[in-house]
Amino acid sequence: MSRRAAHAATVVVLAAVSSVSWPGSPAAAAGSAGYCPDASGVTVVVDFNELGGGTVVRCASGTQATGLAALKNAGFEITGTLRWGEGFICRIDGKPSAASEKCVDTPPASAYWSYWHAANGGGWAYSDKGVLNRKPPAGSFEGWSFSLNRNASDAPRPKVTPKRPAPAPPAPPTSPPPAVGGGPAAPPPAAGGGPVVPPAGGPGRTTTVPPAGTPGVTPAGTASASVAATSPTAVPTTTPGGVTGSSGGTASEPAVTEVAASGSGNGGLPLGTIAGALLLAALAVGGVVTARRRRAADPDD
Repeated sequence: MSRRAAHAATVVVLAAVSSVSWPGSPAAAAGSAGYCPDASGVTVVVDFNELGGGTVVRCASGTQATGLAALKNAGFEITGTLRWGEGFICRIDGKPSAASEKCVDTPPASAYWSYWHAANGGGWAYSDKGVLNRKPPAGSFEGWSFSLNRNASDAPRPKVTPKRPAPAPPAPPTSPPPAVGGGPAAPPPAAGGGPVVPPAGGPGRTTTVPPAGTPGVTPAGTASASVAATSPTAVPTTTPGGVTGSSGGTASEPAVTEVAASGSGNGGLPLGTIAGALLLAALAVGGVVTARRRRAADPDD
């Protein structure tokens, strides 16, 4: 007996059972597109072949009582025959059309839906049981392939390999973002708006540079500070007008000349005063000498 004949005989015996509801059977969850993600459901493959529509893969979640339940629970629309009900699958998702197949009796051997099954990772096997008396194992594959103008020995297998794709590897843990900068925080700006210059003495000390234009203030670390540190202390001198300056005078403080500096050690008297006194002494001596000469020249007086 051919596989097609055995299949038809089995369906005839079980056709009366197609409308029976089994009490206590678990309700399957709604189907979803694609392979079942794990072994808890049954993956159903429908290959339309010459009917057009390609190959569709859907998942019937949970435990499936029969091959017919898996086909329906995967989300496919089923049409049986008027004589045998859903014991014979005549149309899947409306194919073949009503114009080409009336679905009154058993579909002919030249155009019918062949029924297949496979374990995950195995090969397709033609089912020797009817759709109502086969219970698909969890994690297995159910296949339906339309056979046109072929016999039972060369019915086309579904063109999809019965193997669930490997689960995607978990995403690697994300590392925390690197710290920005990495160095010590810059000190806050000084009051008054001047820039902050780090001192040469090391961290933890700041020197505030006053704004440009501040009178009487010289920033630390400038050339004038280094000159003042290495030059001898200038001796203040008294200049006309009572202004006291140093040897490196400015426009408002005239510089002390060498003459004034050399006379600053004679008891504190200015050189002009000493020169005047010497001149008066010289004049006095000259007057005495002249008077004596006159007396010598005029003895009568």
